[in-house]
Amino acid sequence: MEAAIVFGLVLAFLFGGMTLALVMGYLSTEEARARKQAQRPGHMVRAAEAIPSFFVKPDQGALPPEIREFDEALLARIESHIREEQALVSEFVEYPSVHSLYRQAPHELRAH
Repeated sequence: MEAAIVFGLVLAFLFGGMTLALVMGYLSTEEARARKQAQRPGHMVRAAEAIPSFFVKPDQGALPPEIREFDEALLARIESHIREEQALVSEFVEYPSVHSLYRQAPHELRAH
């Protein structure tokens, strides 16, 4: 009986020690992460925000009219293709069949 109590106390001590080690390791990791975050300069984030992304509207005077017309035509073609694909998907969702599953859009999107 006394051996069972001693064994239980040893197991509780081991379990408590492992839990304490895990918690302290987690806390030290979070403190190190907070220190690194504090050491990072804030201007890097602002520099990343200055990089133009895909959907940013360029200044109208920055691009020649030929390029703007081409870009607008290309975007219109991509948009119409996506709308055609969405219509096919909606039709399949409403009325699923093997035919509607493998049917292609009326116009293929080609770059050349």
